[in-house]
Amino acid sequence: MNSIIITGANSGIGFQCALHLAKIAPKEQIILACRNEKSANEAIAKINKITGHTHLKFIPLELSSFQSIKGFRELILNDENNKIIAIYNNAGIQIIDKTQYTLDGIESTFGVNHLGPFYLTLLLLPFMESHASITFTSSGTHDPFQKTGIAPPVYKDALSLVNPVETSENPNIVGQRRYSTSKLCNILTVYELQNRLSNTFIRVNAFDPGMVPGTGLARTYSPFLRFIWKNIMPVLTLFQKNTNTPQVSGKNLANLGYAKEYSLFNGKYFEGKKIIKSSEDSYNKEYQLDLWNTSVRLTGISQQETIVKID
Repeated sequence: MNSIIITGANSGIGFQCALHLAKIAPKEQIILACRNEKSANEAIAKINKITGHTHLKFIPLELSSFQSIKGFRELILNDENNKIIAIYNNAGIQIIDKTQYTLDGIESTFGVNHLGPFYLTLLLLPFMESHASITFTSSGTHDPFQKTGIAPPVYKDALSLVNPVETSENPNIVGQRRYSTSKLCNILTVYELQNRLSNTFIRVNAFDPGMVPGTGLARTYSPFLRFIWKNIMPVLTLFQKNTNTPQVSGKNLANLGYAKEYSLFNGKYFEGKKIIKSSEDSYNKEYQLDLWNTSVRLTGISQQETIVKID
């Protein structure tokens, strides 16, 4: 039995992704990689009740901690079903507040949205099946031309994102920019990783779920904005382009990483079900290489730890 790993699978898009996978992948073990054991086990019980899928498992993962990520890798190593057929790097945060840092001293948005998934993915490469998939949940906010209403990304170099200089700007704008920049980093990683895996059949893609009101992404917003996000904004799914329910985006995400009709696509950026061009900056080779090299240095990962078995 192969395993599918979904980060942030206890709620929102991640939960809906896991739920759909339980329907289309009945013979795979589905691993919910989450911080909170209680909510993960509640999600497992709900998925089991709806689908009857019995191969559901919780493995703790805190993406803001390199130690937790390494611990996750060890638990996968010792799991009897440790051959991985799909990884969904779905978990993410948006912080509209004062600057926060991970346990390893890295600005939290960059650490959780980019560096944690980067490190996790590379550590799990040796466990991946020859035709496995890696999917990063990104966002249309990474592209200024999409005019999402979120402050557009600013990428100069990766080190400037690790410990950013404090400014007098509105925390909302700062937080939005850090989020959109981290989503740009996801796509830069997809293109660089796909290039480095070009001698394998492992496929790497980026996914834009669209705006998905009602999810936990707004947890650091003000109480008023959280109310709007949860109770008013979902109405937009009825008529606004690329605004989706968690059910729709979760299903699209699940299919992209597992369904046969997507098995030949790699190194692509998907908006829902369709391939579109990502931002101009996302194709910048210097940015891709800078982000990759800096991320390797920050995580301390060695080439030996990332050897992929080629069948």
